[in-house]
Amino acid sequence: MPSFVQVAATSLRAVARFATAGEEALQPPSRRSERVLATLAHRGFNVAVVISGALLLGLLAFDSQDQWLAWAKLVLGAAMCAEGLLLATDWRGARRLAIWRLLRGRIATHTRPGLRVRLALRFVSPAVQLLGVVWFAAGLLTAVLGLQRLA
Repeated sequence: MPSFVQVAATSLRAVARFATAGEEALQPPSRRSERVLATLAHRGFNVAVVISGALLLGLLAFDSQDQWLAWAKLVLGAAMCAEGLLLATDWRGARRLAIWRLLRGRIATHTRPGLRVRLALRFVSPAVQLLGVVWFAAGLLTAVLGLQRLA
């Protein structure tokens, strides 16, 4: 029968191994193309957050016959759809680069992040992927509603 100390040591090693899996989000981009993609993904993330807020507040739910509103819905939906697709599919590591841009100010101050931060980083990538799927669906719906008004 294993002792309590052996069980505790094994558990700590398993948690540490689980926590180090999220550290790839801390790696800065190495090439210029990665830096450009990180900037685009980060700015697209911020734009998608603003569009999501507009959708949640109902600002795009006006039922108007104006053409500019239909075009606005189409363009905003397409932008949100593109960002959602970028984050959901992780095209060329865009999800990791966006997470790095979002967290670089918080993480850069630590030479070695603590266990709690490393455990949280483990779940950031799947959460951003799920957010990308939701943004893709919401953007697609918004673009289709805008396109329906134009027809």
